[in-house]
Amino acid sequence: MTNKREKFSKLVSNEKSNTLQNLKERKKNRAMLRESKNIAFKVLLRIKELGWKQKDLAEKLEVTPQQITKIVSGKENLTIDTLVKLQAVLDIPLLFSYAENKINAFEDTHKVEIKQDYAKPGFTICVTPNTPSVVKMTTAQNSNGFDYYPLAQ
Repeated sequence: MTNKREKFSKLVSNEKSNTLQNLKERKKNRAMLRESKNIAFKVLLRIKELGWKQKDLAEKLEVTPQQITKIVSGKENLTIDTLVKLQAVLDIPLLFSYAENKINAFEDTHKVEIKQDYAKPGFTICVTPNTPSVVKMTTAQNSNGFDYYPLAQ
C-alpha cells in the first residue's frame, strides 16, 4: 500500500494550483468568451474569403500582428473601437449597428418603408416597395447578408 501512495505522491506537484480560480474566472466570463470566439470565427472566415493573411489585416487596422493573433484566438475582450474598425475593414456584421446601417442604405437606395421586428434573434425586415409586390428580407444573427423572399399576395 505504501508503494502506491509513494508513486501517487511523486505524480502530484507540491506547487499550489490555480485551477479552481481559473475555472471560476472562466465561468464568470463565459458569455464574453463565447462572443469573442464567434467574432474570431467571423474574422477568420472573412480574411480567408478576401485572400488575406493575418498580417494584411494588421496593416489595414494599423495594429501589430500580435494583436490580430489575440483577436483570432477568441480570447480577447475587444473594445467597441476595435469592433467598429474590424467591421469597417472586413465589411462584416459584428455589432447590430452594422445591420442598421445596411438597412438604412437599402431604404435609401430602394425608396422603401422598412419595419423591424427586434423580438426575434437576428432580425426580419418586411419591405414594402413602391410597387404592389412585397419582399421579405431576413438575416440570421451570424449572417453576412440578407436572404430575399417574395411574399405571396
